Amino acid sequence: MHTFGPKRVVRLLSGTAIGIIAMSTSAAFAQSEEPQPEVRGQGEIVVIGITKQEATLRETPVAITAFNSKQIEDAGIEDIADVSSFTPGFNIRGSGNNPTALVLSMRGQVQNDNLATLEPSVGVYLDDVYIARAYGLNANLVDMQSVQVLKGPQGTLFGRNTSAGAVLLQTADPEFGELSGKVSGTYGRFDQIEGTAVLNVGLGDNVALRGAIFYGERGNYQRDIISGEGYGERQTINGRVKASVNVTPNLNLLVSGEWYDNDIKGPARRNQLFFFPGVGADVAAQFRSDTGGDPDLVGITSLAGFPQAPDSLFAGRDGTLFNELDTETYIAKLTLDTGFGEAKLIASYRNISGINLIDLDGSPFPGHFTGGIQDLDQYSVEAQLTGSVADGLLDFATGMTYFKESGVDVSRSATISNVNVWSGFNGDIDNDSLGIYAQTTVHASDRLRINAGIRYSVDDKGVTAQSAVFPLNNTTTPAVCLPSSFNIGIVLGGGTLTPEDCNRSRKDSFDNVSYTIGVDFDLTDDILVYAKQSTGYRSGAQQLRTLTLTDTSPAQPENVSEQEIGFKTQFGPAYFNIAGFHNKVSDAQRSVILNVGGVNQTILENANTETWGLEADITVEVADGLDIFASGSILDVDYTSYDGFIVVGGALTPTDKSGSRFVGIVKEQFTIGASYERDLGSVGLGLNVNYAWQGKFNQDAAVEADFLRNGVPAALVQDYIDATTTPSLGLLNARASLTFGPEDNFEIAVWGQNILDDRVNLYTLYLGGLNYVSSAFNEPATYGVTATARF
Repeated sequence: MHTFGPKRVVRLLSGTAIGIIAMSTSAAFAQSEEPQPEVRGQGEIVVIGITKQEATLRETPVAITAFNSKQIEDAGIEDIADVSSFTPGFNIRGSGNNPTALVLSMRGQVQNDNLATLEPSVGVYLDDVYIARAYGLNANLVDMQSVQVLKGPQGTLFGRNTSAGAVLLQTADPEFGELSGKVSGTYGRFDQIEGTAVLNVGLGDNVALRGAIFYGERGNYQRDIISGEGYGERQTINGRVKASVNVTPNLNLLVSGEWYDNDIKGPARRNQLFFFPGVGADVAAQFRSDTGGDPDLVGITSLAGFPQAPDSLFAGRDGTLFNELDTETYIAKLTLDTGFGEAKLIASYRNISGINLIDLDGSPFPGHFTGGIQDLDQYSVEAQLTGSVADGLLDFATGMTYFKESGVDVSRSATISNVNVWSGFNGDIDNDSLGIYAQTTVHASDRLRINAGIRYSVDDKGVTAQSAVFPLNNTTTPAVCLPSSFNIGIVLGGGTLTPEDCNRSRKDSFDNVSYTIGVDFDLTDDILVYAKQSTGYRSGAQQLRTLTLTDTSPAQPENVSEQEIGFKTQFGPAYFNIAGFHNKVSDAQRSVILNVGGVNQTILENANTETWGLEADITVEVADGLDIFASGSILDVDYTSYDGFIVVGGALTPTDKSGSRFVGIVKEQFTIGASYERDLGSVGLGLNVNYAWQGKFNQDAAVEADFLRNGVPAALVQDYIDATTTPSLGLLNARASLTFGPEDNFEIAVWGQNILDDRVNLYTLYLGGLNYVSSAFNEPATYGVTATARF
């Protein structure tokens, strides 16, 4: 077996770059001095440059993948998760505690859990506003102008929690002096019905309004073989209104409001293994035998098996699985054009409100139920100044940001070990963050530029955590504060304490200075090479679901130092980009679930990691109207040290975990596809086909010794390792369209997603102590037809 280490990365990068440089240089000098033809689609993409000013892909000295609105539609990109299929080195999977939340990983870094106290390593921005929590990131990309994925630390321009990269979502702004819009409708498999409407009203040259609304619903695709109940049904409403006003000829006010409402029945998990201690057998084996391995046949425990069903928290429910999430986001942006650039003031408010109930073990055996509630508010404001001075010799961006977040994150769970009570964790958070930054590009010559930036960030965090036991039919008044007693199975009476009796509070402060320094050089008018050193910072994380006071010490801030070299070129009708990188992460944050004394708790730990990687993408117009594109990445990632915890004798015990498996990191992936457009006279033909493949990856950090210590028989250890590993996945998507009408303003398109119906466990949970493995699979093949009218 070949190993993939730093020497191999350097050889691959150097060999590829030298070959491409030679080919590109020859092509460049062999051509006439006439302007190069644009690669169709690439020239239309405008990205946020390294001084937050508009730039093209080729002239931006950072690894970046970007999509304009047409590319998003043609490729069938519906949400952020689809974006990752076309972005080398970027992987997304669903969260374990909420299907509306996504786990983003990039360049060996990942946020492997969703807690209100745990920050991401890939930051997401909506219309220049930071989205702190992943809840609601599964929303459809409605009326988008562009999507940009910036890879590597973005700590100087975009701040805390972009230590691995940033995703920039830009919705379409109102257009002045224009009345336009579109309506579209879709019908697909599983009775999928979707409708989208967009209306732009330009009221002269100074006032414009734009509204967009999306409605979607789909029926069940999972079935419970015990009850016959269906799962997977969903309903989504997403709406946005934007208004743009030119207050003066050089002052613009842009305000927007966006609302998202998502209801899901389930989805249901499927059990893979369940070796319950004391039983001596896999208690879900018969269930899996009856379903024949079909990922859409499930078996859900009736809540009647848990007599303490949480009616007081989930009132009005019918006793089945569900997930509801609502978000609302309001943004105001004031932009002043100056003689040297722009001054901006951006203010925002966002609320997340969610509630759900999950059968975690995914079997008919009454193993583990959990429910969650989130109600979180964030406020932010940024003052920003960008522009050029000294006759264009110096480009700059500087500014200050303030961010505040508050709210609650609640969880309740019950297991077969303690069927008469619910254990619960409440977290009440109060966070503040301040950032000051400056970044410049110095044009040392016509071809040479020097880039430098620095940012100071400070985070003040407060959390009040409540860990308690809640008795039969009472999930708001605790009977026992944890960890004062672990004998929770005997708590049958009414609550005797107030919730405040179980509260534990603490405050922490973290600060960081991030920087970037780099150089880029135009070898020719069409070839850019660059090198940079950058750092990033992921804020420290406070414990939310632990049981002892000593365990509430926070996970330390995650600090990243990364070197990147890259090469970008357009030679003839082709665009090519390749980047190699190396990073070291100190105090990488890890979230692990441990069963201590019959109670499951989440422990935040720190580790040190090292990653080498290579990313590349290419787009070529091989014939008139025909583009082919490909991208790929390869990673080599290791723990250099990892001091964590295990459970020995019912107690948390420090141990060396540097031999643990890396979780959620896809080491190899590639995408290949083609798009074709042709005018057939009265109609226009459009075709797009793409295949996205990703290699296997680990879903849990446990190794053989961990499984054995948790009571898994030696004969089943390999089964557990296999069950907690996601095999490779290949998704084939296609879209064919016909446009017609006086201005090609009508379109009929047929499409298919995951046409080969490849199914793997995209999220898997292993819980030691109970020793179950359950999985959520990617969705089955879907296909349908969409009709669109534009005006």
